[in-house]
Amino acid sequence: MTNRQRKVGAVLAAFAAAVAAWLPATSAQAADGPVVHIFVVKDSIGVPVPTQDPPQISWGLDNDGPGAAKDVTVKLDFSQVKDWVTVNGKTVDTYTAPAPGDLHEGNNGGGFVDLRAKDGTPLGTKGTVTLSGTSSNGTVISKDVEVTAGDVELKVNKLADRKGDKPGSTIESPLTVSNTGSLPANGVQLQVLTTPGLSYADRFSNCSYSTVSGDPYGSTQQALCTFDTTVEPGRSYRLDQPLKLDVSKQALYEYIRREALPVRDAKAPSGSGPKLSLVAAGAADTGATQVGRQYVMVDNTADMAAGGDTVAGAPGDLVHVDLTLSDEGPARMANNAGDDQPALLFTVPTGTKAVEIADRCRVWDPEAQSSTGERTPGAAQYVCFPEPNQFEVGDTRTFGFGLKIREGAKTTTGEVRATTSYDTALEFDHNPDNNTAPVAVNVEGDDSGATPSPSASATTPGTDGKAGGNDVTPQTVADTAGAGSLASTGSSSMLPAAAAAGAGALLLGGALVFVVRRRRA
Repeated sequence: MTNRQRKVGAVLAAFAAAVAAWLPATSAQAADGPVVHIFVVKDSIGVPVPTQDPPQISWGLDNDGPGAAKDVTVKLDFSQVKDWVTVNGKTVDTYTAPAPGDLHEGNNGGGFVDLRAKDGTPLGTKGTVTLSGTSSNGTVISKDVEVTAGDVELKVNKLADRKGDKPGSTIESPLTVSNTGSLPANGVQLQVLTTPGLSYADRFSNCSYSTVSGDPYGSTQQALCTFDTTVEPGRSYRLDQPLKLDVSKQALYEYIRREALPVRDAKAPSGSGPKLSLVAAGAADTGATQVGRQYVMVDNTADMAAGGDTVAGAPGDLVHVDLTLSDEGPARMANNAGDDQPALLFTVPTGTKAVEIADRCRVWDPEAQSSTGERTPGAAQYVCFPEPNQFEVGDTRTFGFGLKIREGAKTTTGEVRATTSYDTALEFDHNPDNNTAPVAVNVEGDDSGATPSPSASATTPGTDGKAGGNDVTPQTVADTAGAGSLASTGSSSMLPAAAAAGAGALLLGGALVFVVRRRRA
């Protein structure tokens, strides 16, 4: 049950973001106090006969204000369906949800109940469940949910991942829709999402095309196609022609997501071009999946470049360096297929101590080949993670450090290196010449005439004082470049989360892109 609760919570959270689009604009001005809307994840639910994994009525509460809604209650009326539906294993006229109490303005919690059809219920039996509520100082707007005995279960065919497609080529993505449920779908809406490196080669009159917010895999280009075809249970239907996708010159790690949803009274858009159709294709595909995912690894490269800095100061001064990681193309970098995410590894110049650490940077442990998760000053090396970690061609991320010049320090040079989160090779980067850059500190009073000396890479991360950071004398070195392993230190690092959750977790991020003047030594 715990997993089901988490699943419902995630769905409700995503759904809540769309609530503002339909809430009445004037409800906040209600004379009788705050107005609470009950919203549901699905307003039409099919209950399989016989029931296997029971479906749910899942609801949430949104207080449109003004002010807090007090003493809120929620009740579900099952009187129309009690003869053939059980609720959480019981036959009930009504179900009273645990009292949510007082609700602040905006989205609040919700709940869910499991539905099961009683044995012998005829397919197609229908009824309505009404969700209603009360508030001591406001109004709760009710919501109806239609419940049907039997279900429509649309699935799409699985496709093998692709590798080696060339920029400028066109690939085909054949698609089959199967109904593995017990009721027919009287209309179908097909959603296809792709990453920006792929574009739809054809335009069909019954499809609409748009750019949408990216999902965790970075898909933003949408084709939404509507069909009035009746998809019978136990049967499959294929597109009369495969979807064709053009591979752009900036394509590298690309992704296609496909899903078919039942719709009632399907009305297709009246666009230009030929009509795309669904045609009968035999028995339902037992190996089909609810959401079809296909990775497209294009034969292309992305040149990640490191940018260093040169500063000057006297012993005891605090100097600031700006370190950069950028994508110089030709491909955009958005790795949705693994943990090979771009990062910047900074070796602090000998004779200086990092006392101000960039927000997205953590102490590097060369033995574990991973971050320790800490932002402790005085370490010898730090690894920096771009946010977001997708790079359009020309994008640059900047990481600022404050370095304290130690007494007795000489003019010195550290290094930044474009690498991965685990300091493994950037397999998509075929130009290593700009992967490293110096970070030079010219120390005033150093009249030796020497050029900046390279820093050593410490074998263990430092913490503070003379024992931490890079001292005024060279330290024992450890080779941190090379293959590395996806090791986890068991710390609070951001990176072990990627090893546990895969690339999806690392792909989430904001949309800000920082373009700065890069200073190289």
